[in-house]
Amino acid sequence: MLYSRMVAGGVEMDEEKITLRKLAIQSWLSGVPRAEIARQVGRSWCWVNYWINRYQPDNLEGSLSDRSSVPKHPHREWPDEIRELVYRSRQARVIADQPGYRYALIGAQAIHYELRELGIDPTPPVRTIHYWLKQANQIQSKPVREAEPRIEKTYPAPKGATINAVHQFDLKGPFYLKGSAQKHYLCALRDVKSKRVALEVILDKHMDTLIDFLIVAWHQLGLPDVLQMDNGLEFRGSNRYPRSPGRLLRVALDLGIEPLFIPPHEPWRNGVIENLNGLLQRLFLSRETFQDFLELKCRVKTIQKSINTSHRLDALQGKTPSEYAQGLELRQLPAGYNWRKRDLQLVKGKISFIRLVRKSGRITLVANDKFEIGTEYQWQYVLATVNIAAKQLEIYFDERLIKSFDYP
Repeated sequence: MLYSRMVAGGVEMDEEKITLRKLAIQSWLSGVPRAEIARQVGRSWCWVNYWINRYQPDNLEGSLSDRSSVPKHPHREWPDEIRELVYRSRQARVIADQPGYRYALIGAQAIHYELRELGIDPTPPVRTIHYWLKQANQIQSKPVREAEPRIEKTYPAPKGATINAVHQFDLKGPFYLKGSAQKHYLCALRDVKSKRVALEVILDKHMDTLIDFLIVAWHQLGLPDVLQMDNGLEFRGSNRYPRSPGRLLRVALDLGIEPLFIPPHEPWRNGVIENLNGLLQRLFLSRETFQDFLELKCRVKTIQKSINTSHRLDALQGKTPSEYAQGLELRQLPAGYNWRKRDLQLVKGKISFIRLVRKSGRITLVANDKFEIGTEYQWQYVLATVNIAAKQLEIYFDERLIKSFDYP
């Protein structure tokens, strides 16, 4: 009896540890910085970094477990027919020549969800499917990197805990069609929480073209509270007039959206959209060829639909992005909204920048617009927020206002 209680207690402890690790991974996939995750879960930065490096999307349970992912004592003898289904699904996903599998994920987790939807009961666990694929030499183990200790820094990431709290925006390209010198760009917008995406191919990166894309995308996804992006001139405007926001920012403010710029040269801060870019490169750009622009646009809409309606994600409790957001009342564009006919004067709202304080104690907002924060904050991140109505630049460190400047 005592032995049984000890075993049960050990299992419960393992489950608690794995649950905590899953929470850390979910936060990381949602764009929360590692230092903030460490604070939330009550662990060190090195602990968070270790499990992020250990994490394998195709072997979720195994990669987050203390034990080997190989089942030492199988609890069930699975029919050969089930294994064959797994192998065929994997092969169809890798080859991707059938319409239903063209943009499908290829990992054990995706195959598990497919078998479950097909009514296979019981459904082989993800770890079992991964083991079968590994036995069949269809998966190669990823090397586990040792965590490197770093100085912890507080990073003021926006809170993306609800659907449409934060949209991440990026532009990929240029890339070219075979035999053509015409530049093409891929616009990508993704909701941090639900992972829903909006995609479009454009022929230039003029600001008006990007605004038109965003309006169409927000018709599909609903309006966010925060639009997060990098520091490209096509997003923010001119270096000649750094304190005069461009039309894209003015449209966002007109719709009650707060533009937020990540630190320069740190694309990983847009982690959710960067993850999407990698997925698009692997499933789409690196394996497809297109005859013309119209075919490319059609294929982009196909992969957008595939990601939103068929990619089942563990971070969404096994639901697709569309299923996860189904039934929610989301903030929508005003009826008949036409940004070209709006008075885009700067009246209210906020524009924010996450910046690293240099050794000198200064930050550079944009271009050569510098502000003295103080050497006591060197090598720390601050949130610099332009309050339009007050004409003030407010500097926050660890959610605390530490300085303000006139910002006419």
